Amino acid sequence: MNISIFVTIWMTAMSPVTVNDHFLGEPLSFLKSNANVSAVEFYSPYTGAVPKMDDIPAPHLLVEIRVKSEAAARALTESDDFKQHFINKEGMLAGASKINLEVLEAVHYDIPGHKTPPPRTSPFSFVVRYYGPVENSADFTDFYTKMHPPLLAKFPKVRNVLCYLPLGWREGGELTDGTLIHGNEVVFDTLEDFKAATKTDAMDAVMADSKLFKSFGYNSHHPMYRKLVYQH
Repeated sequence: MNISIFVTIWMTAMSPVTVNDHFLGEPLSFLKSNANVSAVEFYSPYTGAVPKMDDIPAPHLLVEIRVKSEAAARALTESDDFKQHFINKEGMLAGASKINLEVLEAVHYDIPGHKTPPPRTSPFSFVVRYYGPVENSADFTDFYTKMHPPLLAKFPKVRNVLCYLPLGWREGGELTDGTLIHGNEVVFDTLEDFKAATKTDAMDAVMADSKLFKSFGYNSHHPMYRKLVYQH
């Protein structure tokens, strides 16, 4: 099982560059000192002429921390040092309007032309999250993961398709609030490749499938630039 911890941060009156630089300091050094952390990637928002799909502001920074096991993820996120560096709204984070912490299973899907899912190396990630309320989160995710990723994999020049599933999602029942149902991510070499893909028949098929989803709360869509900042 591939486990990813995501910390997503929205700030007020501070630039994404300033936030990124801060987390490249002591917070990243702390993660490097943990033997169970295998990699860390920073996602920064694209600005300018990007497709707008909803009104949810892009986060200033999304930190993905890959760890070796579910137990390692729990131990890390429950530690006082992690809370101080990543989710405690004091010091640097006093300017945070919102911080999301998610511990998820990362599932890589097949891409046409590859015998196995290729490694994720291209820097453009289109990051999507689905939130409740939903009548049955397990049924929703089961339908989504069977039907949607194979359609996303047909995008021209797509490099990777991933889904991010909450641990224990198969036992999920009704969600009555804005709790995460699941996430997904499509990866391209460039923003331009992604924009071109959204104008093809493959996008029409993706949109047609999305109309079959059972009712849920809302979702978010963010074009992000992803950078590997540490690998063990």
